Amino acid sequence: MKKKLFYILIPIILISICAILYFYNRINTYQKCPEDYADTDTGLAEKIADMDKWTNNFYDSNPKAMLSDWSKARYEYWINNNCKEALERYEEVKDGNADPTKMNLIKETINNN
Repeated sequence: MKKKLFYILIPIILISICAILYFYNRINTYQKCPEDYADTDTGLAEKIADMDKWTNNFYDSNPKAMLSDWSKARYEYWINNNCKEALERYEEVKDGNADPTKMNLIKETINNN
């Protein structure tokens, strides 16, 4: 009886571990801090693709979320993943000390969408 239980539990445990790892990797493989991408065209393309995946995952998980909810989730992501440079830029913008040229570009991009 104990052997039978052992042979039943082991595959169940292994399958469970594999499923958890699969879904964890699926969600987290494309998540990096903004400063972790190369300053090249390829790095920019990868950054945009990863942001699209992250955003799609967020809205799939939170279908009624608004842009402010997305923004809060992204900020929490930066905190949880110790994205120091992104957090520093956030604080600069919040304090009104950001580069005006970059801020105008961001505002124009937001207004065009």
